[in-house]
Amino acid sequence: MKMFRIICFLLILATAASSCQRRPFSENTTAVNMKLKIKTEVVNGGNISQPEMMRVDLFDTETGEIAYSDYIPPTGGYIYPRPGKYDLLVYNIGTESTIVRNEKNKNTVEAYTNEVSAFIKSQIESFLKSRAEHRRLMAAEAAKAEGQSKTKNPVTKDPIIEGTERIVNEPDYLWVGDHHDFEIPAVDLDQDMSITVEVETHPVVETWKISVGQVEGLQWVNSITALMTGQTESTFIGTGKKSDGVVTILFEMGKDEEKKRIEGTFNTFGKNPLYSSFLSLDLNIIDNAGEQHHYHFDLTDQFFDNDEYYLEVEKPIVIEEPKVSGGGFAPSVGEWEDVQTDIEL
Repeated sequence: MKMFRIICFLLILATAASSCQRRPFSENTTAVNMKLKIKTEVVNGGNISQPEMMRVDLFDTETGEIAYSDYIPPTGGYIYPRPGKYDLLVYNIGTESTIVRNEKNKNTVEAYTNEVSAFIKSQIESFLKSRAEHRRLMAAEAAKAEGQSKTKNPVTKDPIIEGTERIVNEPDYLWVGDHHDFEIPAVDLDQDMSITVEVETHPVVETWKISVGQVEGLQWVNSITALMTGQTESTFIGTGKKSDGVVTILFEMGKDEEKKRIEGTFNTFGKNPLYSSFLSLDLNIIDNAGEQHHYHFDLTDQFFDNDEYYLEVEKPIVIEEPKVSGGGFAPSVGEWEDVQTDIEL
């Protein structure tokens, strides 16, 4: 019994000693109150609602490697990292089309969108073929007119002609904010103290508006699919740099029958900085009978010094009334006639 009491006493001492152990500051965490200001005003963006959730990443200032990650509401909130100096990055998550990858290092965090599905490409196969043929004819005419070789600089080769075109979904809005050399001091466990940091986020996705017209026969139009070439494939949100890859964005356009114009918007990470040509708008107009009408417009010049992000095509388009061909049976309704029939019971 005495031995049992001694063992219990020793266990109590060991527990008390461990509970009173003092930890160094490097193992403590500091409460950081993050206040976010999300800039939802986007040119041609209309009424944009705030994102639902934000991701906060802290990176080592020298290596760029991630050291801490957390999630807070768009209104802000508390994070609890260890003391130190970091590069802070915050951006929204939960987007449908925009995808963020390579989050483990500040220099590689990249926002992009996937290519459209094979099914969607099959639906516009004839449109893509006629578009490629038009592109080859235009390139041949330009080379002949300027007396230049058909071989272009590899950096600015036309992806449509080269067969390397990547058609992607347009990106959702992505808001990004950063804070370089953000120092978080060590706070004693007994101290009731928090650090406050304010971060303003800005959109890295642009919205461009397009207007085409005038269009005669707009009432016969059922749907309009559009392709915009020469756009940036992705953006590195940790460094603010755009990638070198070039993509074509697929989107839908609508019709304004009162103005007799085709109008719409598309989202993009911006014009690819390496491309000073091949920026074309291609329209696939399908009428009420299912017939396709293809139109191609070179908008290269309009992408430069354009703070309003507005593209305009002033070229008449005529959509003829669809001719629906019928078979040998053509039902019709004539005048009513009285018919009397005797029924034997």
